[in-house]
Amino acid sequence: MKATTKQVLTGATWLVVLLAMIGGTMLWQQQVHKSKPVTTITVTSTERIPMVLLLDDHLTHNQIQQLTAHIQNSSATQTLVTAKITATGTVTFKGQLLNSDNRPYIQVQLPKNLDSNRQTHLLKQLLTAARQQFKFRQFNLVSYGRGGLTATNYVEHTTTSLSPQHLVLMVTPFNGASRQSNNRRQTTPVAAKSQTATLAKLIAHRHTIDSKMQVLIVAGKAIKADQPLPLQSALAGQSIFKPVVKVYQQKVLRSWRTQSGLLNNHQIGNTIQTFIN
Repeated sequence: MKATTKQVLTGATWLVVLLAMIGGTMLWQQQVHKSKPVTTITVTSTERIPMVLLLDDHLTHNQIQQLTAHIQNSSATQTLVTAKITATGTVTFKGQLLNSDNRPYIQVQLPKNLDSNRQTHLLKQLLTAARQQFKFRQFNLVSYGRGGLTATNYVEHTTTSLSPQHLVLMVTPFNGASRQSNNRRQTTPVAAKSQTATLAKLIAHRHTIDSKMQVLIVAGKAIKADQPLPLQSALAGQSIFKPVVKVYQQKVLRSWRTQSGLLNNHQIGNTIQTFIN
């Protein structure tokens, strides 16, 4: 009798333990599968912010294609359109953006042989028309060569609403190409006595630049070849932007031939995309 009672008690104990384990498992599963309220949501921006390309008008079609391809980098699926304005102010667009183009490219074409003030006025008119045509509020401005001088003059004479978020200036001759005015491979600012009239004028108007704009200056350093544009001239923009904007960067990229070697240097695309993104 005692043995039977003991067996019954042992069996009951194991049954209680088993039921407890089953109950605990069911409760745990219920807590795991129970939906929890979402407190934060991460949303990827779909706002259209185009990259406006203002390139040197002396570049060939092939050179422009090379440079554009490297700038597009990982966003090659985004559309490239052309925006052109005549000396009389007539604006035409070539190409159409897709609804999915939230980071498209707009290549700007300005008339040649105009003074800087007239080019600035036309660029402002063109960007205003482009905003209406392609439905965007903000944009980034990427320039090359003498296009960088036009871009710099533009940001000094435009409104805050028409200022770019990011400004990139590649191999821009801020202080001309003369080696008499520039130390060929120096990265230090140009002394006041060696500044050209163009650089001095741009420095004098720097206080009008939007301080929220982020600026990147890219210079090229040729290896085992002549340096057509002195490094100091290409980096002379530091005297214009560095005292004004909150975010300023400068980058020197090496090329094996001349300054134009940067046009097919994949680093230039990576540098720009990293800075803007």
